[in-house]
Amino acid sequence: MAPGEAASEALTGGQDVLPEEPAGDRRRRLVMQVAMVSGASVAHLGLAVVAAWPNPAVPDLQRHNTTIYDTAITLTSWQLDMLGSILAVGNLPGTWFWGWLVATIGRKKSMMLLLVPYTLAWLLLALAVNPTMMLAARVVHGICVGATFVSASTYIIELPDTAIRGALATIPSIALSLGYTLTAALGLVLRWFEIAFVGLAVIALHTTIMVFLPESPSFLAIKGQRIKAKKILLKLRGPSANVDEELQNLCDENKDTEKEPFIKVLQDSYILKSLGIVITLFFVQNFCGLMVFYVNMTRIFLEAGSTLSEHVASILVFLVQAAGTVLACIYLDRFGRRACMVASLAVMTLCLLVMGTYHHFKDAVETGIDSATANTTMLVAEDIMENWSATTTSSFSWVPLACLMLYMFASSCGVGPVPSLLNAEYFPTAVRAQLSGLCMVVGSVINFAALQLFTPMQVALTSAGLYWFYAAVSVGGIVFTFACVRETKGRALG
Repeated sequence: MAPGEAASEALTGGQDVLPEEPAGDRRRRLVMQVAMVSGASVAHLGLAVVAAWPNPAVPDLQRHNTTIYDTAITLTSWQLDMLGSILAVGNLPGTWFWGWLVATIGRKKSMMLLLVPYTLAWLLLALAVNPTMMLAARVVHGICVGATFVSASTYIIELPDTAIRGALATIPSIALSLGYTLTAALGLVLRWFEIAFVGLAVIALHTTIMVFLPESPSFLAIKGQRIKAKKILLKLRGPSANVDEELQNLCDENKDTEKEPFIKVLQDSYILKSLGIVITLFFVQNFCGLMVFYVNMTRIFLEAGSTLSEHVASILVFLVQAAGTVLACIYLDRFGRRACMVASLAVMTLCLLVMGTYHHFKDAVETGIDSATANTTMLVAEDIMENWSATTTSSFSWVPLACLMLYMFASSCGVGPVPSLLNAEYFPTAVRAQLSGLCMVVGSVINFAALQLFTPMQVALTSAGLYWFYAAVSVGGIVFTFACVRETKGRALG
């Protein structure tokens, strides 16, 4: 063998040099990946209908408190709050059980089984005749939420090429934004129980799509089904990728982790630090107000005194959020997760400060009018303040809509997708579902607290104080991201 040939063989490991992939083939292959991820993300569309259902349902129940049978149904303010926050109760068992399913029977089958709890929950809700049935349905919906996040997020993150993983990982966020918009729009034409059948149709569509999608090659590889995994990877990565090396690296990195007891995995300092980072980001995501706005958008517009219909305003906000999520497809892989998170929180902080200031002056004017009314000797002052209040409300009624539109746009570029993205990227394949599920369980508790404390905190702090509190959490999130969050842009999954 000639010296040059020997050197070439040494460099290639004795294998043929992989052919360069034509540009046209690469485009078709990436389009196929986008289609696969989009199909799997229909699950997030169904999840969004679940999460945003209180937005159209609560005003409908307050105005027309009737059921599908045209019988009366009345919910207290506490029960109306529970329609959103009680999802966290079902989220806990849903996340744990589906985390086990994802790791045991696979990502694809686990996602197809989502049809069972979704069907039960939507039918129970649509046919509800009392608050107890409605709340029970929302608990089952919580199981669906936890199950969807842990199964779909794990599946989606394992399909794309490393170079576009961040971009494609925002497709579920786009599906969520479209689902929120769809649900708000449905409130214009459908009753609360009719929306349930739309939600059921969405999840049925998702199950049909999943029939035609492949199992995650990462799952097949660590389960010893390397032939099947290689076949799928060749289709996903193309002829220019060394899929044997990718499979070997995947098996090597997960060999020890897969055999270790889960308790021992949790004792690893790297894993513990990753858990701490993801859980803290979930805390920031919830207590910067984002999840509260998702569920209570129409109520927030009503309380802010917006002159625009609360349903139309909610639709506009969610459409802007969807546009921001589309841009995040570019930003996350170009600028990285850390930069997007910091920029997102910075803009959100500004919006929250302005919203707090708006409510501060609005409440001050209303308080002044109440005080003047109580004193019959101040009729002139009352008249002046009422006229000034009307002028002020009319002049600045655009502030809540503008702030929330910018807030949701900014959130979709960082705070919305990044915590869930890192929740999948930070952990090894063998225990990704379990560790992501653990973070989701803690995140569910945080979400429950954020939603259930919305009204008590609003009463204790006033609306202005609540928004300023959310702004303070956002500032803390910026500091934490700079200090602790590890970048994953361009890094292969373990």
